[in-house]
Amino acid sequence: MESERLSILKELSSYSEQKLSEKPSPNQWSVAEVIMHLVIAERGALAYMNKKLEFGGHGKAAIGSGLKQRLLNLAITIPGLKYKAPTVVELKKEDSVDYAEAKAKWDAVRSEMKKEYEALNEKLAEHELFKHPAAGKMSLLQGIRFMRQHMNRHIGQIRNTAKAVS
Repeated sequence: MESERLSILKELSSYSEQKLSEKPSPNQWSVAEVIMHLVIAERGALAYMNKKLEFGGHGKAAIGSGLKQRLLNLAITIPGLKYKAPTVVELKKEDSVDYAEAKAKWDAVRSEMKKEYEALNEKLAEHELFKHPAAGKMSLLQGIRFMRQHMNRHIGQIRNTAKAVS
């Protein structure tokens, strides 16, 4: 997941920060806004995991959660299909930032994720420590697989948006 993120950030370094903060049209997100959407989603995943770890009540993921994760990953890879962002990861006015700030926030949440995941007991990777707003609870590993697919879908959007505004 991190290698894909670093790769797209390297690609974006050839564009001006002003262009990366610009919307291609009034109803489309700028590159900075797409990144903020990813930041919000990743922060939410981390917050849910930490809440479950703090308060307990989590166990091994149900057998059906693997199917949910695969269906969710399939759904987000279908070209041309657009989905409205779930309310919990929608952009709000306070999330409207320029590219430099969005990138800094993405760096920060990734650093926090790395720290938290590395500190976890391996046995917890199969526990329901991830919750998707529509698909529900999954194991941490299933959640990470979904987050990678989600990010890769948005990397395509980022590339298209960067080209559209340049």
